[in-house]
Amino acid sequence: MLLSILKKRIKDDELLWLIKTILANHKTQETGKGMPLCNLTSQFFANVYLGELDNFVKHELRAKYYLRYVDDFIILGRNRKLLEEYKMKISGFLKTELKLELHPQKSSIIPLRRGVTLLGFRAFCHFRLLKRSNQKRIEKRLRKFREKLAWGEISREHILLSMAGWDGYAKMGNTYNPRKKIWCKLQAILQAQK
Repeated sequence: MLLSILKKRIKDDELLWLIKTILANHKTQETGKGMPLCNLTSQFFANVYLGELDNFVKHELRAKYYLRYVDDFIILGRNRKLLEEYKMKISGFLKTELKLELHPQKSSIIPLRRGVTLLGFRAFCHFRLLKRSNQKRIEKRLRKFREKLAWGEISREHILLSMAGWDGYAKMGNTYNPRKKIWCKLQAILQAQK
């Protein structure tokens, strides 16, 4: 499916051969299904593939408030019946045109006041909170840093760079207090290893 989409846009046979080679090197349980993750091409390929969904939602459904990041997407609207119709049509489009299915537990119609889970945050009308699973994950990372630092398997500089990356991500939400707690814990870890 991906190759047929790419062939519509790319006329260079050598580039198509390279893409086919990259995709062929990825082994899955079901031949011809799936893409290599953690490869520099994976996000690009996902965006090309799901660009077809973008076109369908924007031009066929004419959904006004649609947002997609890689394989996560939301549509905002006030009319529940219309949103249910969108969901049904999107499900049909994904199955027939892209051979994909909506995740049954993750695709639902909910009131915005409950918050929308997207990109590791719970987004509400006027603020964003980190998901609990992300908070637990950073706590676990701190424990690993403590162990690795004690065994000399990691440098203080590596830890600080890693945490700066997380902090930059976490700043996208209303996270001043949780970030402050994490940095205090990190300082305690670093002080203990002096």
